[in-house]
Amino acid sequence: MIFDVGAHVGRLTRIYRQLFPLAFIYSFEPFPQSFQVLRNSAKADPRIFCQEIALSDQTGTARFSVNTNSQTNSLLTTDPRGASFWGTGLLDTTTRIEVPTTTLDLFCREAQIPHIDILKMDVQGAEFSVLTGAANTLADQRISLIYTELITCPTYDGQHKLHEYLVLLDSLGYEFLDFFNPLRRNSQLIQADLVFLSASFKQSLTNRPMHP
Repeated sequence: MIFDVGAHVGRLTRIYRQLFPLAFIYSFEPFPQSFQVLRNSAKADPRIFCQEIALSDQTGTARFSVNTNSQTNSLLTTDPRGASFWGTGLLDTTTRIEVPTTTLDLFCREAQIPHIDILKMDVQGAEFSVLTGAANTLADQRISLIYTELITCPTYDGQHKLHEYLVLLDSLGYEFLDFFNPLRRNSQLIQADLVFLSASFKQSLTNRPMHP
């Protein structure tokens, strides 16, 4: 069971399908134009479920920033300092739209999903809200692995800092494994992917018998 949160047009959804041919994949993308591409690319696969909704820390609707580059769209507004790290023409907001939101806890309860093997998040600075909305699922160790993008330079208003993610996930029984795909500007880390493992999943790996 894989959740691709912030699936955009489905590039990583397709990679997950190649890696895990029998997995059930829920791909979440609230931006209508990106969602249409995502849905069209997955329509022949009965194990991919495309959801035109944003996972967050509340249910209802939220204002969604549509930017010049759709990969930078976010529930958060753009920080003016972002252009100095990412360049011009990427984060400029062209319009704001209303999108539906729900929490991961509620979605899993309503869809009767008892466990998630991989939770992937790429929601442009709003990953902390996704985790907050998954507090019960996380506390019950019902997510095995979290793979999340984390922006570490000022890019969006209200984005959380690295130490806040570490503290939150540690309090819920998740251990930091490693950084991947670091991106730097002028010797400063501005973005990386982080992987966390639930304590119960890590213990199951430790207890797995070794074969010669």
